[in-house]
Amino acid sequence: MTLAELPRGARARIRAVSAESDTALRLREMGLRPGTLVSVVGIAAAGARIVAIGAARIAIDAATAAEVEADPV
Repeated sequence: MTLAELPRGARARIRAVSAESDTALRLREMGLRPGTLVSVVGIAAAGARIVAIGAARIAIDAATAAEVEADPV
């Protein structure tokens, strides 16, 4: 399952990020790396996901969210 498929309120553990290297690096810098527990706190326009990583909130566009594999918990 990808981050783009998770509904609002879902919690998941990141399994892999298959984005291009620059995008993957930026996601890791923001804390989105394999093993990280995230919560989907909102779904914005055009399917973008707003995710919580600890106390931080980040918005990820739908195309990028589709490249992040996650396992629901």
